[in-house]
Amino acid sequence: MGRGRRTPPKLIGQNGGNWPSVFNISHESARIQSKQDMGKVISKIDAIKLSGLDDKTFDNYFKNAGEFACLPREGKTRFLFDEDKLKRWKEDYEWRTVELDFQDYALCLDFALAQHFRGYVLSDWGTGRQREFGQKITNWIKGQLGEVAVKKFFKKEFGVEIELDFDIYSKIVPQDIIGVFENGKMRKPKTGVGIKSSKPKSAFLVLGSNEIKLPERRSDIYVYCRPDIPDDHLLRLTKDLIVKAVKDKPHFSRYKDQLPDFTNIPCEIVGWCRPAELEEVSGIPGQEFDNGTRFVKKSGLLHRYKDEWKKLIRML
Repeated sequence: MGRGRRTPPKLIGQNGGNWPSVFNISHESARIQSKQDMGKVISKIDAIKLSGLDDKTFDNYFKNAGEFACLPREGKTRFLFDEDKLKRWKEDYEWRTVELDFQDYALCLDFALAQHFRGYVLSDWGTGRQREFGQKITNWIKGQLGEVAVKKFFKKEFGVEIELDFDIYSKIVPQDIIGVFENGKMRKPKTGVGIKSSKPKSAFLVLGSNEIKLPERRSDIYVYCRPDIPDDHLLRLTKDLIVKAVKDKPHFSRYKDQLPDFTNIPCEIVGWCRPAELEEVSGIPGQEFDNGTRFVKKSGLLHRYKDEWKKLIRML
């Protein structure tokens, strides 16, 4: 007597039905876990308030910089954010931000004026247009403020004292840290470090092609900073002289109470990277580069956490 063929059990969903595959179960479990890990969901308006950023900078940070992300969305639904993740981002941002006082500013202004009076020509980044006096001074001050901020950050958070190079040279010098204080004396750093600065709203560390391709211009490590120097910093510096000059003029009463005083300048030490971690591009969102390519890195993808800073300190 032959054995009858055993009919296999019909699976739920076979021949068109819906049956939960292993992959679907895994996906569903991940979705549930993701919801459990998620903090309070907040609107974009509330997220901007929480971050302390202006609208434009906030957009740039989550759309282009990789600083933080919105929650997954379909189509053109509104942007939503995880409150806990944004709070953690802000705490880390505040930890990496130092305040620069008037003496720090004056040191950097002195350097900027020395550069100006030796006839150094500075062009707009990514273009060939020469900058006017105020713009040149602002950019030189901004660059030096970033260096001073790194020095303060290393000392405050890691107890490491470094020496910066504020000398004036006839050619570009790639390394900004020229000494590390160790065992009671200053030694040369073991790693070449270039410190770069840009505006707070900037989403990318941007380096010129020659800074990477020419060995004599290249650093081993690049540290990125965003000093928040006000556009009217020269007005703040010279407020008393300006008031003296215009106090008897017809329009002085209109703006006398709006003239700003000098205040400390916050500077975020954003993070660091190696040259090999940069990407060569012809442009970034909102800007196409003139005269070739640049090497860039999204600010949110830089090494920025405490253990990563400790790693850099050990390399110095």
